[in-house]
Amino acid sequence: MTRLHLIFTALAAIFTILLTPMAMATDAKATAWVNVRSGPGTGYGVVDTMAPGEVGNMTECRSNGWCYIQRSGPDGWVSSSYLTAAEPESSDPNCRVRLVIGPGGPRFVISCDDGGSGVDVVVPGGGLAPNRVCFFDGANYSGARFCRPVGLYNAMPAGFNNKVTSVRLHGAAKVRICEFTNMGPFCRTMSASDNSLGSMLNNRVSSFRVFTGSLPPMKQACLFDGNNFTGQHLCLRPGTHPLPAAAQNRASSVRLHAGAKIRLSKSPVYGVGGAHLLTSSTPHLPAAWNNQTRSVRVE
Repeated sequence: MTRLHLIFTALAAIFTILLTPMAMATDAKATAWVNVRSGPGTGYGVVDTMAPGEVGNMTECRSNGWCYIQRSGPDGWVSSSYLTAAEPESSDPNCRVRLVIGPGGPRFVISCDDGGSGVDVVVPGGGLAPNRVCFFDGANYSGARFCRPVGLYNAMPAGFNNKVTSVRLHGAAKVRICEFTNMGPFCRTMSASDNSLGSMLNNRVSSFRVFTGSLPPMKQACLFDGNNFTGQHLCLRPGTHPLPAAAQNRASSVRLHAGAKIRLSKSPVYGVGGAHLLTSSTPHLPAAWNNQTRSVRVE
C-alpha cells in the first residue's frame, strides 16, 4: 500500500467519524425490579436485574421500547416501561416524564398535558418551561386544560375558544386574556392565578398573551365593578364599544392608561342621551354614573 493510499484511507476514516451522528446518552433510573436482557425483547436471556432506584447510562432505544443500559453490573437491554429520568421529576401534577427516541439518541423530557392540542410545554433540552400559563375549562383548575409558555396567541387551540373558566400562572408568567381573537378590545391582565374568571370573561376568552415583566404602555381604559379599581374588570382600546352583557351597569371606577380618555354612555347605543367624559383615572364614579354605563368611547 502506497503512502498516498494510506493518507487517503486515514482521511476517509476521519471524515466517516465526523459525519456519523453521535448518539447522546442519558441517565435512566429503574422504577422497579426489572430484568436486564441480552437483547431488545423478552425472547432474549436474562443477564442481570436492576434494582428500584438504580441508575444506568441509557445509550440506545429501539422503537419497541427496549433501551440499552450501561451500568456497574452486566450491561444489557431493559424495557423502558420500567425506566424514568434519573433527575428529580417535576412536582407539577399536570406534568410527566416522557421518553423521546430521536436521531440524537434517547432522552427524557418533562412535559405538561395541554388538553389535547398536541403541543407540550417544554424548553429546548427537555426541561419544563418555568414561565407558563395553564388554562382550564372548569373552576378551581379542573377539567380539560392546555398550557403555553411566553408568547402571543391570537387564537385559542381547538376546542377551547370561549371555554376558559380558571387560569393558573407558573413562575414569573403573567397573562393578558381577551374576549376576541387577535387580542380584541375586551381584555384583562392577570399577575396572579384565578380559580374563577367571573362573569365578565368566564367562557369568553378567544386570545391571550403570556409575558414576564411588563408590557409596553397601551392606550386603554379599564372599567372595574368595585371602587378604587377593585373587583372584576375589563379593558378597552380606542374606539366605540357596547359593553358585553355581563359588564353593563356595573362600572364603579375607571383607570386610564397612556393618555386615554373615555366617554361613558347609559345607552347600549353609544351617545344616545349624552355621555360623561373622564380625562383621568376615577376611583369613584359620581352617583349619577355609578353602575350606569352600558357603552363607551375610548379616545
